[in-house]
Amino acid sequence: MTTCQAPDGPAAHTAEDVLSFGPLIGGVTTPHHGAWVYALRAGALLDDPVGASCYRNALNAGRMGPDAHPGTVLGRCALAGADHMSAALDAARRAADEWGGSPVAQRAALAEAFRARVREHADALIGLLVEEGHPVRLAQGEVDDLLTFFGPETTDWCLRQLDTRHHPEGRTVVLRRVPDGVVCVQPPLNTPALGVAAAFQCVLAGNALVVRLSRQAPIAAMYLLERIAVPALVEAGAPPGVLSALCTDPGQALDTWLASPLVDDVLYFGDSVRGEQLEKACLAAGKKPVLELGGNDMVLVWRDAPLDRAVETLLEAYHGSGQICCAPNVALVHPAIADPLTELLAERVRALRPGFPDDPDVVLAASPQTAGYDAALADARQAGARVLTGGRHLDVHGRESDIAVFAEPALVRIDGLARARELRCVRHETFFPVLTLVVPEPAPDDDLLTGMTSFVASGSYGLRNSLLAQDPAVVDRFVRDVRSCGQLRVNDAHLAGVPYLSHHGGPGLSGDRYGELNYPMLRTSRLQGVSLAQSPPQPRAAAPYVPAQPRPRIEAPRSYPPGWPPEDLPGGLPAPFTEAFQHDPYPTLHWLRAHRPVSRIVSPDGPGWLLTRYDDVRRAHTDPRVTCASSRTTAGRTWLRHWPDELRERLFVHLLDSDDPRHAELRALMRPFFTPARQEQWRARVQRLVDARIDRIADRGRADLMAAVAYPLGGNVLFSVLGAAPPQMDHLRAMIWRTAEWNNDVPYVAALAHEIDAFVRKAVAGKRRSPGDDLISLLVTARDRDGLLSEDELHGQVMMMLVAGQDPSINSVGNGLHALLTHPGQLTALRDDPSVRDSGIGELLRYESPLPFTSWRGTLEPVTFGDVTVPADESLFLCLGAANRDPARFPEPDRLDLRRATTGHLAFGHGPHYCLGAHIGRMTAETAVTTVLRRLPGLRLDGAPRWRPSMFERGLSALPVAWDVAGKGAAR
Repeated sequence: MTTCQAPDGPAAHTAEDVLSFGPLIGGVTTPHHGAWVYALRAGALLDDPVGASCYRNALNAGRMGPDAHPGTVLGRCALAGADHMSAALDAARRAADEWGGSPVAQRAALAEAFRARVREHADALIGLLVEEGHPVRLAQGEVDDLLTFFGPETTDWCLRQLDTRHHPEGRTVVLRRVPDGVVCVQPPLNTPALGVAAAFQCVLAGNALVVRLSRQAPIAAMYLLERIAVPALVEAGAPPGVLSALCTDPGQALDTWLASPLVDDVLYFGDSVRGEQLEKACLAAGKKPVLELGGNDMVLVWRDAPLDRAVETLLEAYHGSGQICCAPNVALVHPAIADPLTELLAERVRALRPGFPDDPDVVLAASPQTAGYDAALADARQAGARVLTGGRHLDVHGRESDIAVFAEPALVRIDGLARARELRCVRHETFFPVLTLVVPEPAPDDDLLTGMTSFVASGSYGLRNSLLAQDPAVVDRFVRDVRSCGQLRVNDAHLAGVPYLSHHGGPGLSGDRYGELNYPMLRTSRLQGVSLAQSPPQPRAAAPYVPAQPRPRIEAPRSYPPGWPPEDLPGGLPAPFTEAFQHDPYPTLHWLRAHRPVSRIVSPDGPGWLLTRYDDVRRAHTDPRVTCASSRTTAGRTWLRHWPDELRERLFVHLLDSDDPRHAELRALMRPFFTPARQEQWRARVQRLVDARIDRIADRGRADLMAAVAYPLGGNVLFSVLGAAPPQMDHLRAMIWRTAEWNNDVPYVAALAHEIDAFVRKAVAGKRRSPGDDLISLLVTARDRDGLLSEDELHGQVMMMLVAGQDPSINSVGNGLHALLTHPGQLTALRDDPSVRDSGIGELLRYESPLPFTSWRGTLEPVTFGDVTVPADESLFLCLGAANRDPARFPEPDRLDLRRATTGHLAFGHGPHYCLGAHIGRMTAETAVTTVLRRLPGLRLDGAPRWRPSMFERGLSALPVAWDVAGKGAAR
């Protein structure tokens, strides 16, 4: 028999400590010279989700290499193609015919060899799972479960089913199970390594296995197959084609499997919606579907259950942030103990916190896709349930953030079984940290037990259910009547592995139409496993987890000019562009305007001249001796020093970065799209957007208005103007903010720039295929049909809109609301007197300008401002915020007066570079501010606002508020 080949030592690394895996075909890693899929360490992605994900995208696109930030790169897998899949299926077919006839004893030896190597590599496997984002407590439990599943009890029982012999009346009767042949596996996205390990049991039945690895987290899975499974197969003398593993496109792999005559079974892990679709496709193609889908597990807590034990079991709902398919989702609680249990559990849930996966106290995993989480909680509130905890989006440090990677653990309570069936989080699977407590109406115990047991048994999912009860009669009734799931747990941990029991499997929506407790070796009859623990399981005494290396963190490259940071000004006023100045710039700007209106300063982008008088700032906007081109400005060239050369030269040829006559020509191309009449057409759309955002929060009584209204409004308006499909808006906004800073000393800046370039390329290509009535289509027509701008200028214009298009609207809304909330009398006037609206919006823009500084300017020749002559080739910093508070132009400029005449304010610039979208920005601010005041009565601050640190802009990162909710009294 030809056997598997053991790998020739460790795989090649491209940077220190980076694992590299080629296509595994027939037990042999083949050379690869094509594209790769990179995996970053979870610590890097949690520490900086925007920058690190941009870097990963740049790696996968081949724009950057692993040596740029090697400490963040965990490993890479070859991106396999159709030819690799064809070779893997051919090898599997040949091996299946030979391996299927191998003795059962040989397969038993394989099981033991595999388990021994899992134990030998357990620390390394746990470390890789942690690096892929599994909390260390969860990773240790997962590896323990794997060892249990391949332990002698479960393996021997399964192997006995493969071949049994009887001798009735002088005959030998053999009952045996024969393998199907070639099994193709698509593991789960959240736990691919453990899914692959479970699927390896198919090989013990005599099948050959072809695995399509997840591109999200392939490293631990490939390590398990190449370093653990392949040597075990070699030791057992299996033919080489028994195991193949490829990292490739999931849709392409499934299509190939369905069409190939070489494939017998498809083992698929995923959600129930896609699973049901795949089941139909498999049956139509003549393949056997073996489906491991989602779950909606329930725990029935009877009146005599120990409260502390019940709390510990229910807390398993939050392990991995609820992304484990067999985590409990719903708890049916006897009304006699519902209140004390709710109180104890809520306290423990509130104590759960996000953190890095190597922290042994952390059980939550990153869950950046929170749309289902938000929808489930909104649905629960709508149905009359109480959301006792949760609802926020948090970063790794537990702070609320619109680019959060964690969902706050949520606890929902609903009273009444009939009402509970209306809740989305009770009817459907959830892959986020939400647990729903269902408390029946008080009734005699016999009626309660009947109703609660029937509720569990009638669930449409059939994965796993648990009971916590001491009364033997209650236990017997539960075990007798709940037959609609693959596994029952009685007074046992809901998640932990148990000898003899498979970790997966069930009927209903949790499996295919023949679903059962799923031992991949079996799957013919319907089985059910029951675990009766006589005493509570003892917690595992795990050794302290020691990461293989310190958590990676990318620091910004710091290279400041001489003289930075500067000393304070007289009176202890902070110098411009320092952190203290950004928090409140106006005292410094007042002093400079009074004493040094044309002031030589040092900024993080080098020295230059700061203009603070209205007349000087206004004139600098129109003086032909003042340039806007970054390549002709010292500060502009410094700002761009960390951008990749190719992107810097290609993209910075746009409207804001050019001088006349080219600036006027580019502006003329865009002007038809920005007439006041056309911009006014957006008012109804903006109103709908504002109302929709307020609808989502109106009954809550408190929110962050930046995250709830200003941020999504600015992004949606921008992408409606552009005509581009909205991306993950919070990610794009955070990325643009960082790349648009004057001082571009930020982590991952090159990766961020590549990501923006990729978005621009995709948007332009899309409009070339399907043009519309939007700005990008207008620019594409001007390029392709009329030849009025170059390809670089086309891409540069789109990039400029991405960078400059959102923030004036976002900051105008946030700054305006903040100004009103800190001036209650003016808030009342704007809310109650419609005649104040026109002048009031202009005053809000003047008082707290959304863009207090223009982009870089520079002198081409000497220019005199007042009695100061600025030499040629000097940087200019034009301060719009200071000009708008110049008492020579606006009397008492630091007083907010909504009836003030503000004609001539510079909030949107002046002259040839006056903002094209100024009308949209003003109209968006007017619509949002007035609607918020009208729809949220009693609006008031509910905490300290936070200003976003930015040299270029003046905008809030958080504006916490509260308001009165009808029927609920005043919000706290």
